[in-house]
Formats: sequence, C-alpha cells, structure tokens
Amino acid sequence: MGGLLLCLLVLVLETQAHYFRDQRAPSISSARDTYRDYRVRKPNIVYIMSDDMGWNDVSFHNEKVKTPNLNALWAKGIELTQSYALPQCTPTRSSFMTGRYPSNNGLQTLVVVPESRSCLPLEHKTIYEHMKNQGYVTKHVGKWHLGSCDESCLPEARGVDQFRGILAAGADYFNWTLRSVVSRRVDGQPSTTNIGTHLAIQDARDAREMILDHRDNPNPLFMWITPNAPNNPLENTDNMFNVHNFLDATNPEQRSRRLYLGLVSAFDDIVGATLSALEEAGMDDNTIIVFSSDNGGADPSTEFPGFHHYANNYPLRNGKGSFTEGGVRVPTIYYDPRLHPSTRGTSRDFLVHVVDWMPTFVHLSKLGRMRNFRMNGIDGKSQLANLGSDYNSPERRKYNIRSEMLVSLSDATVNFVSPSTCATEDAAYRWRDYKLIYGEQYYGPDPSTKPTSWPKPQESPELPEINGDSCMRVVNGERVARCLFNVIADPSETRNLYDEMPGIVARLITKIEAAKRTAVKPVYRPTLGFSNTTVRAFGDYFIPRHDFCIPFVDFPLEPVDSSCY
Repeated sequence: MGGLLLCLLVLVLETQAHYFRDQRAPSISSARDTYRDYRVRKPNIVYIMSDDMGWNDVSFHNEKVKTPNLNALWAKGIELTQSYALPQCTPTRSSFMTGRYPSNNGLQTLVVVPESRSCLPLEHKTIYEHMKNQGYVTKHVGKWHLGSCDESCLPEARGVDQFRGILAAGADYFNWTLRSVVSRRVDGQPSTTNIGTHLAIQDARDAREMILDHRDNPNPLFMWITPNAPNNPLENTDNMFNVHNFLDATNPEQRSRRLYLGLVSAFDDIVGATLSALEEAGMDDNTIIVFSSDNGGADPSTEFPGFHHYANNYPLRNGKGSFTEGGVRVPTIYYDPRLHPSTRGTSRDFLVHVVDWMPTFVHLSKLGRMRNFRMNGIDGKSQLANLGSDYNSPERRKYNIRSEMLVSLSDATVNFVSPSTCATEDAAYRWRDYKLIYGEQYYGPDPSTKPTSWPKPQESPELPEINGDSCMRVVNGERVARCLFNVIADPSETRNLYDEMPGIVARLITKIEAAKRTAVKPVYRPTLGFSNTTVRAFGDYFIPRHDFCIPFVDFPLEPVDSSCY
C-alpha cells in the first residue's frame, strides 16, 4: 500500500510541476521546442493597413464603435500600445516599403498626387523585392499612393507579383475616380471592371480571391492589404450607414460621424474577408497578421485642408498631419498563430516604428534563425524578439530593441505648389519616455485657435474634457513649436515640460540635428497639367499616363545642402 501511495504522490507532484511549467512564460528554448515548425516552415505574412483611422475608432479602444473582426484579431493577438507611424499616408507607406525614415527616402513632405512628377525613389530596394528574394509570392490589394509617373514606379516594377487596387488616394468609392481619372489597376492593366461597386466591397472581394488563388501554391505568401477606407470621401452603402444607427442621421455632425464609421465598418469587413479566406484556404495556422493605421485620424482639431474631420483620437492629442500622439500613434495588432496561447489578448508597450516592419518581416522570412538580425543601410530594426512567446521571460532585458526613434522630420508648412527644398524645419523625436516636438515653421493645431485639441467623439458626449498647455512659443517674432512631453506618464500630452527640462530638450535637439545631417532632398515635385498626366480610354473615362517623369533624372536621391542644418 505504501508503494502505491508513493507512486500516486509522485504522479501528483509531476502533474503539478507540469502545470506550473505551462503557466510560466516559456523560455527561448521551450518556445522553440514547442513550435518546431517555426524553424522549418516559412510563415505567410499579411499586413492590413487602414487609411486615416483614429485611435478611438476601433472597438477595442471604444466599445461603441463596431469592428467585430478587428476585435476578434485583437482577442487572439497582441496589441502594441507604443506603435508609431508618420503623420500622412505617403510618408508612412514609403517607410514601410524601404525600412527608412521618409527624410532618408525623399518622401517626407507630402502625399504623392497623380499629377506629381515624383514617386518612391528607385534607388531603394522595397519590402516586396526582399520578400521575393526569400521565395515569397507577393500580392497587394488596395491603395498604392507611392507615385505612378513612370512605368518603373508602378507596383509590378517594385516587386509586386499581383496588384489589384487604386494608384492614388481619396478616389470616389463608387466610380473610382479622383479628379475625373480612374486609377484602378488590375494585374498590370487599368481596369473599370465592376465599376459602380463600392471600393471597399471590391477590396474585400479582391483580398478573398487573391488568398484563395494561393491555396495550392507551395511558396509562402506576402500580402499587403491597404484599402482607401476610412479615408474620404464620406460615401456609404445603406448597410454601411446603418451599422452605427444610434447616431442621429438628422444631426449634421452625428450624420458625418456615422458616415465615417460606416467606412470603418467597411474596412472591418475587409479584415473579416481576409480572415475567412485564410481559413478556407487552410492557411490560417501558418499566417502572421499585422493590423495598423497609416496615421492618426483626421479629427475636428485637424488643420488638414480637403479632408473630412470626423475620425477620433481621444484621449490622444490632435490627429492626422500633427506630430502630437493623435497624429502618429496608431492602433496596432500583431497575431501569430504559433505563439504560446498565453500571449492571446495581451498588450506590449515596447517602442515600434513603421520602419521596423520591413526588417521584422524579412527576419521572419528567414525563420528567425539569427538572434541579432540586422539589415544594413536602413533605419528599421527587427522587432521579432519583442514579438515572441518569451517576451515576458527573465531575459526580456535583452529585447529592448528601441529606446529612441525619429518620429518625423519634414516641413509641415509646405504645399503642393512650392514644396520645401530642405524639409528639415520640423521634427519630432522620441527618447525613452519623452517626445520633443521642435519646429521652425510647424503648423500644428493650437488650443488657442481650436475649441479643443482633444475632441470627444459624437457618440460619447459624457467623456471628460481634456485640456492642456500650448505647444507654441514666439521666437524672434515667429510662432514655433517647442514642446516636450512625457508620453508614458502623460499620453494625452497635456503638460508641456519644455521649459522645465532643458537638459533633455538639449539632448533631443542634438539628436534631431544629427538626423538632419543624414537627410536627403525631398523628391516631391510640383504638379503638372491634367493633359500631361492622363489619357482618354474606355470611352468617356480618363486613365493615368505613366510616362511623364524620368526618376533618376527628375528626382535623384541627393543629400540636403549643409545650409539645411
């Protein structure tokens, strides 16, 4: 009997030990042992990027907003709470494509419009080209927004195997035109097939079809899904408009917010179509998915001409176009089905910039074999160690990939007629818990000229008002931005520490000056006339031409003049 009791006791102790081992955050070795396919089977990677979606426009930040598919991804993924992009669309996309800050790839000043004689510089290898070198099939759905003035600027010339989407931004959702030009492109050709279908619905169909087409392909898939939604114009189907029917359609402000959220729900449907297609294709068990927005939403505080201002970034300050958190901190989810179940529904607060996704994805394509993986000549850093199961292990101290980053360096006052030659006048730099916004011509929204820099969403008037210090100072008779915030202790950026912490200010100004010395001249060029950039086709439609620039001649990558710093 004693022997039997002893055996039972040993069995109980072994079971408890096994249980508690499972409850611990797995070590590096145990994570590798558990997920062996991580080392032998390259994962599919799908990056889903919304357009101008605010911090407060997802249901995992605002329960009144209905984004069930994003919520499902959030519940089984990891939210990255310190994730940054650039204040505008093209700079963010150029950063992801090249792994370089926009000030180092020439697209730091403006969004590229169809009539502009400029595009993503050809000197830089793109994420698509890197992934193709690793054996990936590359696909793109949605907006390009990186220029199309020459054939060499088009997606198919930059490493995309299959492209379905629009080349420009802000196209009409039903007739797919921007300033009378149809910019939709399908499999290497301009297309008006299915025109009249809401563009977000077409993007959902394209994402689904392109994933299902890949199901029998032995090569891994790399896919960037970047719809125009919820960017303007405010155009809904009836179903989209009715999703948030608690907002009063007879109240102009609530109606506009409801239209905007209709586009948010349309984007969420694209996420849902992607998830269901991956499952139907049998690819869901080996597909990494990243969701983020390309910049903050254009909210009522935003001084950004030509945009509807019905997104919301509460409790972050301001929105699209600004260097404050509402303009550059974006909702982000990372999902990897091979991670330990304990990671599901968690959040992580390490610092990540959009430039980091390129080296992270390339690192993943190499099966993560190199712990200290680096790509030379870029600004991004692989965040793979921060995204692993062992993030909360005792060895976490090894994985502080970033303690600082250049949030943005540009000229915020430039316009489409006379772009800056330096584009180094305005900067935002993050170092540890602090962010300095330092601008000579910074146009950023100011509480003195707006009702609030922290507008509440129309659906939540009960939220508390937020107020704070101005960022603006008068120096030599000019209004300039001089603000330092502790964005960890004060994420709403209400208390300007610029005058209280001169040592940190001086340190960050030194870092900004160093960034200016490595910057390149902007490649944005003034727009040309309509007749120089389009051609009539498909009956009454105009389509873009791709022969009105010579990239290496018209905008070679050159360092900024020393007078710029």
